[in-house]
Amino acid sequence: MQSPIFGISGLRGIIGDSLFPETVTRYAAAFGTFVGHGTVAVGRDCRASGEMMHAAATAGLLSVGCEVMDLDICPTPTVVYVTRRGTVAGAMMLTASHNPEQWNGMKFVSREGQFLSPDEVAAFRKLVKGKGAKYADWDALRPVKKNPNAIYAHINSILSNELFRGVRPAIIERKLKVGVDAVNGAASVAACQLVEALGAEPVRLYCSIEPMKQGAMFPRKPEPEAQNLGELGNLVRERKLDLGIAFDPDGDRFSCVDETGVPLGEEATICLACKYVLPKRKGPVVVNLSTTRAVDDVCAELGVAVERTPVGEANVADRMEKAQAVLGGEGNGGVILPELNFTRDGLVAAATVIGLLSQGREPFSSIGATLPRYQMVKTSMSLTREQFAERSERLVKAFEDATADRQDGLKFDGKDYWVHVRPSNTEPIVRIIAEAKTDVQAKEVADKARQALAANGKEADKR
Repeated sequence: MQSPIFGISGLRGIIGDSLFPETVTRYAAAFGTFVGHGTVAVGRDCRASGEMMHAAATAGLLSVGCEVMDLDICPTPTVVYVTRRGTVAGAMMLTASHNPEQWNGMKFVSREGQFLSPDEVAAFRKLVKGKGAKYADWDALRPVKKNPNAIYAHINSILSNELFRGVRPAIIERKLKVGVDAVNGAASVAACQLVEALGAEPVRLYCSIEPMKQGAMFPRKPEPEAQNLGELGNLVRERKLDLGIAFDPDGDRFSCVDETGVPLGEEATICLACKYVLPKRKGPVVVNLSTTRAVDDVCAELGVAVERTPVGEANVADRMEKAQAVLGGEGNGGVILPELNFTRDGLVAAATVIGLLSQGREPFSSIGATLPRYQMVKTSMSLTREQFAERSERLVKAFEDATADRQDGLKFDGKDYWVHVRPSNTEPIVRIIAEAKTDVQAKEVADKARQALAANGKEADKR
């Protein structure tokens, strides 16, 4: 039996193998104690294990005297938005984000509306391991209260933001139609409501929030990567739509396809957001070390500085706050607009892309063609953190011509390439991401990193 993975990205595990209801209850009780036994908002995605997770988490929170604000099925950024409004002591989102169906997990949100910082994670970990939950007596138990308006409030906050005021009339005038693929996840209702609120017509592909049945699978692979959006591309072409938008199961990652059905890729999302936001509001942009170099190119054209952090949106959000950044995100399709949310927000990302399209008469493919072109290769190896640490100096030697960054694993910046090699926050693997001008060069760089880490110089297990 495996142990669940717990770190800066929260708790994740495989149901029935490394994640059990008693585990969820224990972590929920510890979290309720950690945030001071106040009101805790709870949301979830649509996985088959979601109802079990919700019941277990609710029991844990109630057992320590917390009041539970039940947000039911809603996107992760909606849960964070509610918390940031200052009405709760903290929040939990029950999801495994982009992981496959058999996984589930818990994302923990502080009173300030941010995911737990590394220091907070360390303190919370001690509480969990030390069995520090303080249980309430029977007469101190509090109720569960429903909040059916969370998604509405979240969408309204986007529409009322000055960046998006005035967008609706232009969209209505153009009669824009948008295909929506929410992978039958937590953004299914919210994404379509947002599209309608912006003045466009949503054309639904996978937008059901019916809980997944026993043994059911997501209708496509859960990450909104280019190779997973073939059906959305077909829908856009066949129905002659202006744009297609796609989300992961908990609605924090976003990507899109143009009117010809061609996916721009999730790395393009933050670049498109920069093109929409930065001409209206200048200021620093923060992204993680694994995000495309195209962000630097776009920001340089707009006269804006870019800062980079370790992978993990808590790291990005923390640096954004310190740098007073106007925008941030990650190359996995995440966009963070700090005045609305200090988390990746798929609904905000969608609003920036639709807003960008509304600014002129050109088709979305023309907008996509203005983005810098790089080729990225993502792969992984079955290596523990300990094995990576033991072999990391091999990487330094292999890439001695490049500048090394040790913030998060090892990243090497060369003249015409970069490669980032790091242990995953959510799986027992080491991730390798390489980018260059050509696909051939990117693959060569990734293979070079793989060979450097391989046991006895032999090819390592490929994931």
